Amino acid sequence: MNQENILLEMYGLTPRQTERISRKVTRVYTDHGDFAMKQSRFTRSDLFNWDKITQWLETQGRNLAPPVIKTKKNHPYHIQRDYVYYLTPWVEHTKDKYPSHDIESFYHSIGMLHKQTKKQVRSAGSFVTALRERNEASTDIHGRLLDKLEFFEKQHYMSPLGLSVCSQYRQVHDALELLKDLSGELPEKGDEIPIVVNHGNLKNSHIIQYHGHSYFLNWERMYIGPATVDLSRFFLNDFRYHDTPIQDYMKKFYIYEQLYGMSNQERVILAIQLVDPHHYWDKLEKVVSSRSLSELEKVWAMEKSFRRVIFGRVAAEALYSSYQAQQLQEEGDAKSTPDETQ
Repeated sequence: MNQENILLEMYGLTPRQTERISRKVTRVYTDHGDFAMKQSRFTRSDLFNWDKITQWLETQGRNLAPPVIKTKKNHPYHIQRDYVYYLTPWVEHTKDKYPSHDIESFYHSIGMLHKQTKKQVRSAGSFVTALRERNEASTDIHGRLLDKLEFFEKQHYMSPLGLSVCSQYRQVHDALELLKDLSGELPEKGDEIPIVVNHGNLKNSHIIQYHGHSYFLNWERMYIGPATVDLSRFFLNDFRYHDTPIQDYMKKFYIYEQLYGMSNQERVILAIQLVDPHHYWDKLEKVVSSRSLSELEKVWAMEKSFRRVIFGRVAAEALYSSYQAQQLQEEGDAKSTPDETQ
């Protein structure tokens, strides 16, 4: 009996056929329906973390994720060779032919997750400090980037990588300037920010669209933290691709804002997180020093990181405009309210 059959025996299932989807995911066809069998990132030594996640999904996450199937011994996992395996029903992706509908359902599901678990109990101190330090590091990045451009321009025959990076500089510069403006709007360290349950690993490959509803897969990195972290990780992952629907993302973002109840300070924090020149610089250092990548592969790698800069700045500018409009409205409301002390 092979390893997959042994695992399925713990669930009382006999496979008719199995299909390897990825290194850790197998689709299992049985007479009782199809299932996804996953090798978790957890091992025997940290079962406590997986237990906490499955308990939360069972009690509060039923509309957000496929259920975790229990074994015949009523465990939400099975251990084999020290690895933790779990089973869920296989949910068939029924992608809507109108991409904006999928974006709407995604915002609805992530908005509900963050709304239902929102607690305003954490000081913004350490979080805001990290964002300020990130902005200060951007000044150093800018200087080192200019040095790198000078190096490329001194070459008698500039490499394709050099030509690409030099042509991208203006956009990276504009992103760095926007980051300075945004950082001036950061909340005070003494302020409080809401914390929520974060999925922790949101990306399109972990989202299943099922008849107009978004289910999230792979909850193994779930944690408690600011809602903007979940959103920024999703966006920055998707912004690597040339066909990312950036206009639809921002046009429909109000669905999430209204459902979750996004504050203006969270809006500006998300904008700062989406301006990401640091990834661009880190990638540039790696490809310049690489001896295994061809020039074409280096240009391609930088292009993906450059898209994060471009699309991140577009999204951040849209959020900043909303932030400024809200600020003006609040100032106007304050002026129009009579002073009750007079």
